[in-house]
Amino acid sequence: MFTDGEHSPGFSPLMSIARLPSSRCTQMSELPDDFDCSITTWDYIYSLCRDVSDDVRDDEFEPDVVVALARGGWFAGRCLCDFLGLDDLTSLKMEHYVGTAEKRDEPSVRYPMPEGSVEGKDVLIIDDIADTGGSIERAYEYVTERNAGDVRTATLQLLGTSEFEPDYVGEHLEEWSWIVYPWNFIEDMIDLITSVMDRADQESFTQAEIRHYLAEFHGVDRIEMEIAQPDRIPEVLNEMERRDILESAGPGEWALAGE
Repeated sequence: MFTDGEHSPGFSPLMSIARLPSSRCTQMSELPDDFDCSITTWDYIYSLCRDVSDDVRDDEFEPDVVVALARGGWFAGRCLCDFLGLDDLTSLKMEHYVGTAEKRDEPSVRYPMPEGSVEGKDVLIIDDIADTGGSIERAYEYVTERNAGDVRTATLQLLGTSEFEPDYVGEHLEEWSWIVYPWNFIEDMIDLITSVMDRADQESFTQAEIRHYLAEFHGVDRIEMEIAQPDRIPEVLNEMERRDILESAGPGEWALAGE
C-alpha cells in the first residue's frame, strides 16, 4: 500500500483498519452502507508533509506562497511553510454543496483569497487528499486565473480514482478507503458511530458492541484503532452525548437520542 521505502514495514497507521478517503470531493453521506476506513496519526501525516517538501526541494521549485485548501490542507500547508522556509500562507475554501443534499457537478470557491495574494508569485497548492481530483484541479484553475506565476499542486495522499495528477504526492493509495485524519477524527467517528447504531437492530449499545459494528461495517479493527488513536472511543461517545446525539440507556450503555 505504501510507495515510499522510508516508511516502516511494520505497523502502519493505514494498516487495513481497512483499506477510503476536507476539500474531499466524496462525502461520507454519499457512500454505500458498508465501506472501509483507515485511521491515521499525527506522526504519519507529518511524515507525508516532509516527503512532499523533500520532493519540492528536489525539484528545485521555490514557491513564494503556499495555498492550503480548507479545511483538510491547513495542517499540511503550515508544515510545508516550516519545511520550506516560507512565511506566506493563504487559504482557499472549495465546496460541492449549495444546500442540503444538493451537489454541484463541479467544485466552486466558497471563500475567495484576498485580492493580489498570488499575483506574480510562484504558488504551491496543497490539500490532504485527492479522490476525484476535482477540488485541487479547480483550485489550480482559480489560482492561475489570478495572474500567478508558476503554479504547482501537491497532496499528501492520492487515490487511484483521481482524474487529476498533482505535481507532488506524499503517498499513492491504490485501494479506496475513507481516510480518517487526526484533525477530523471526532467528526468522522461521530458520523460512523451514528450510522452503525442506526443500522444495527437493537435499542441500546455497549462500547464493545459499538466497536463490533465499526469492525463489521467499516473494517475498524479495535487493536489497530487503539494503536493509531488510543482511548478515543470513550471521548467520542461523551461528546456525542454532550451534543444530544446519544443518550444514556443505563450504566455503560447508549442509545441514539430520541429513539
